[in-house]
Amino acid sequence: MNLQRAAYLVAVADHLSFTRAAAELFVAQSALSQQIKVLERELGVELFDRKGPRIALTAAGEVAVREARYLLAAADRATERIRAAAQGGGGTLTLALTRSWAGGRVGEAIAEFRRRRPDVTVIEHRGFSALNLRQVTDGAADAGVVRLPVDVDAGVTVRRVDTEGVRLAVPAGHRLADMEWIDPDDLAGQPMVLWPRENAPGFYDRLASIWPGGTPPTVRHEADDELVLRAVAEGAGLAPVPAGRAATIHVPGVVLRQIGGPPVHLAVGIASLDENPNPVAAAFLGVVDGLSAG
Repeated sequence: MNLQRAAYLVAVADHLSFTRAAAELFVAQSALSQQIKVLERELGVELFDRKGPRIALTAAGEVAVREARYLLAAADRATERIRAAAQGGGGTLTLALTRSWAGGRVGEAIAEFRRRRPDVTVIEHRGFSALNLRQVTDGAADAGVVRLPVDVDAGVTVRRVDTEGVRLAVPAGHRLADMEWIDPDDLAGQPMVLWPRENAPGFYDRLASIWPGGTPPTVRHEADDELVLRAVAEGAGLAPVPAGRAATIHVPGVVLRQIGGPPVHLAVGIASLDENPNPVAAAFLGVVDGLSAG
C-alpha cells in the first residue's frame, strides 16, 4: 500500500462515496475506483462491499483504513522531523489530553519535558478518552491521556500514572445538598446526568457504580462537564464529577459534596504505541516513567 492509495482509501472510507471522495481529491472518479481495485488485488481482499445502494467497508476494509491512517500520519510526522532536523530543531511531540485531567503527574510530566527539551515543539489536542485512544492507535498522537479502564488494541500500552477522588454535584435546592457527606444508598432512584458513555465506557461505568446497583436512571447526556453541571443547576439530576475537575468549575446553583462508603478512586493513564518511530515520544515517556516511579 503506497501513500497515494492509502490517501485514496481513507477518502473513500470517510465519505463512503467514490463520487464525493474523487471531488475531495480532485481526481476522476474512474481513476479513483481503479486505484482502489488495484489495492484490493494487491492485498488479495475486498475492502468495500458494493452490493447495496451504498458502499460499506468490509471487516478487512476497516483494518486497512486504520492502517492507512497510521501510514499517512507517520509520513506527515516523518516530513516534519526531516524539516526540523534541516532547520536545527528538535522535532515534535503530539499529545492528546482530556479536558477533565490536565494536572497531576500528567501536567508535571509535560512541564518537566518542556524544561528538559526546549528544542521540541509540543502540540496539544484535547478530547475525550475514546478519541484520544483512537488518535494514538492511528498514529496521529504520540501519547494520549485516558480515563481508565480502557480496552486497547495489540501494540498499544497504557501506563497508569495517577488517581483522584470524585465529588457529587447536587442542585442547591435538593434535599441532599444539606449533607456534607452523602451515603451511596441515598442515591437510589436519583437520576444521573453525564456525558455519553461512548466517550469513555470504562470510566462512565466506574462513575455509575457509585449508585446502588451501578445502574442509575440516566435522564440526560451532555457534551462536556460544564454542560453537565448546568443541567444539574437546572435540577435535571445529580452528577459524579472527578475531584480535580470539580475544583476548577464553579456553576451557580450547584453544590459539590463528598461521597461516603469505600473511597472511590478514578485512575488516569497515558496510552502510547509500542513501536513509535518518533524518538521524542520515547523521551517524553521516559519522563513520565521517572515521575511515576518517584
